[in-house]
Amino acid sequence: MVSSPLEGAKELAREKSSVHSDRSIENALRGVGVKWLRSVYTYRVGEMAKTLREAFATPEPGLKVIIAEAECQLERQRRIRPILAQLLKSGGRVVRTRFGVDEDTCTGDHSCIRLSGCPSLTIKPSSDPLKVDPVAHVNNACVGCGLCGEVAHAAILCPSFFRAEIVQNPGTWDRFIAGVRRAVIGRLQPA
Repeated sequence: MVSSPLEGAKELAREKSSVHSDRSIENALRGVGVKWLRSVYTYRVGEMAKTLREAFATPEPGLKVIIAEAECQLERQRRIRPILAQLLKSGGRVVRTRFGVDEDTCTGDHSCIRLSGCPSLTIKPSSDPLKVDPVAHVNNACVGCGLCGEVAHAAILCPSFFRAEIVQNPGTWDRFIAGVRRAVIGRLQPA
């Protein structure tokens, strides 16, 4: 005698169950009476700041909830690192996004570090002997989420952030485009 239901019966019960079909955080919060509820993508700093201001200024009484929706970048790295390693091992094309700080443009006020709180955004001594202050630096722990640059540009702090796409195992088209870029940039640079 089997006490557990058959798989088909479990699936049928799961399809008819309101518990399994309606499990969103939003619905749960509305169910307990939250009237003011917003969902915002975590890594859009400007949008998040606007939503926070709206929450503080709204005349709506009661609890106000902002749901920050985005995958933790460290967890994302843990998830995709084995996939990328396998792709590289098999010779597949892999594109990684990497952020950095242009040392010549960085003023050294470190507002980007104070605002973002990113652990890969640090400081380093300037290679320019005329600059006394250390400059911002993105170390190799960067996961490419873009929050550091988003904060810098959203707060109109610093134009020194750049985004680079690193192509591993480039194809013929990638090599051609890189050659054209190299030729154009070489022509534009002073002799």
